Amino acid sequence: MTFPRREFLRGGALAGSSLFLPRGLRGQGRTSPNGRLQLALVGVGGRGRVAQNALEQEQFVAFCDVDHARARAPEAAGAPKSLVSRFPDAKWFQDYRVMFERMGDQIDGVAICVPDHMHFAIAMMAIKQGKHVVVEKPLCRCITEVRSLQAAAKQAGVITQMANQGRAAEGIRLAREWVQAGLIGQVHTVHAWSNWPMRYSQDPDPEDATRKETPPASLQYDLWLGVAPERPYRRSRSHSSWRGFVDYGNGCLGDWGCHQMDAAFFALELDAPTRVEATSTAPKPDSFPATNALTYRFPARGNRAPVELKWFDGGLLPPQPVDGFKFDKAGGSLFYGDKGVMWVSSHSASARLLPEKRMEELRGSLPPKTIPRVAGGPYAEWANAIRQGTRCGSDFAYAAPLTEMTLLGVAAIRARARLEWDARAGRVTNHAFANQFVGPGYTYRPGWGV
Repeated sequence: MTFPRREFLRGGALAGSSLFLPRGLRGQGRTSPNGRLQLALVGVGGRGRVAQNALEQEQFVAFCDVDHARARAPEAAGAPKSLVSRFPDAKWFQDYRVMFERMGDQIDGVAICVPDHMHFAIAMMAIKQGKHVVVEKPLCRCITEVRSLQAAAKQAGVITQMANQGRAAEGIRLAREWVQAGLIGQVHTVHAWSNWPMRYSQDPDPEDATRKETPPASLQYDLWLGVAPERPYRRSRSHSSWRGFVDYGNGCLGDWGCHQMDAAFFALELDAPTRVEATSTAPKPDSFPATNALTYRFPARGNRAPVELKWFDGGLLPPQPVDGFKFDKAGGSLFYGDKGVMWVSSHSASARLLPEKRMEELRGSLPPKTIPRVAGGPYAEWANAIRQGTRCGSDFAYAAPLTEMTLLGVAAIRARARLEWDARAGRVTNHAFANQFVGPGYTYRPGWGV
């Protein structure tokens, strides 16, 4: 399968462009009597609280979380108490399948804020029911899931969004406008990084049932596992450290790549890489390495030069671009062109030319802002797109190839090898064994709709 990236990117942000949706799906949605969209939220803690706040003007009719206490108890940290008071008529579930069965005809759209391994199953079920969908990043846990989900969304004609907030930010638009205007010339190299500390826990033998740990009474552990292989409960695996385990997450690159490499992907109109090579510290059993450095190779695109994109995490940082530059531990990206250097901050919040002297020299003559801006972030953009029948900036046509690029790097980390990639065929060509990491990598447990 190929993705219509060129057509999408050529139109800039396309924030206001119309979609040609099947009859009945354009701007689809029963709205509540007060005109608000009727939404469901799966995963109310963590990033789910961001979705709640961003969509608080809409009507949440259903909430779903596998941990009953985290979702509803007044003593839980954060928003649950106020959430209940704000939406007293919303129904609560621990199993998304039951939620769709009982309330499918009352839901316009679904926000999915759960661990990576369940993005695909929940989003696919929602799309098959014709629901609009917004999913936290990365879009899916593996490349095969990404391609299947993108194809299903396209066929259904629903409004989609991956909630990588930087795609709605100012910096990513400035980066594209400045690259197009030639401020740093022909870009040949990008350095991206995240030095955010990842919480990894070791599980020496994930199959050892003699190591007894009891799940909290509020947690439906079987529902938390979902499609993933059945293993004994370990707090270290299923709570804050799940991103570090290959069954559920994608390590630091999977967590941060869609943020910190997004500016390069958009501004340079990158297609799929042809090669990626990873150098990593030794991983713990069933886990991702704590430190990684990767090199992606992208071919020339029209009159644009080939690009080498390097990724650094786990305490590694790129070379110093100019004297006095201070690296943000959260991350960012540096663009090197034949006429200058540009820095894009973490989550594409802002952009600046380097050194600072050059930024000051050009301040009064920077290119005009030609790409439409987004107010309110990715969740608000998604809700507005449902009403208007327009495309989101990070709809699945854009988010799928961005995520695929990131997950190819994750596959290289797991394979511990240089991978040659045939994007059209969706396979690694130089190491057959590495195709297992293209996905899904394990047999889904039955009964989860995939």
